[in-house]
Amino acid sequence: MKKTLVALMAMVMLSTTVVYASDTPISDWINSKTSKITQKEQSAAAKAEARKKKQQEKIAKQKAKQAEAKKKAAERQAAREKKAKEHQQKVQKKKSLLKELFSND
Repeated sequence: MKKTLVALMAMVMLSTTVVYASDTPISDWINSKTSKITQKEQSAAAKAEARKKKQQEKIAKQKAKQAEAKKKAAERQAAREKKAKEHQQKVQKKKSLLKELFSND
């Protein structure tokens, strides 16, 4: 049993060192097969990253556009409030003038 186990372990050690050795045809074949897969994975990862970056830029543009729209709306609201306040002041001034004109003091 020990002899079989030692022989099996020796065979595993030799086969793994042979496969991972850089000068063997087997490792060259494995590298050629895995390099294609690695290239495809890297290409897919780059495409996914590009899509993600493009989506983030699109979201940033939309947020900037919304912020600009909110800013313009706030400016228009402030202008309307200012105009209404000025109108109210004119009305109050006319009321006070008319009140002074027609008052019985």
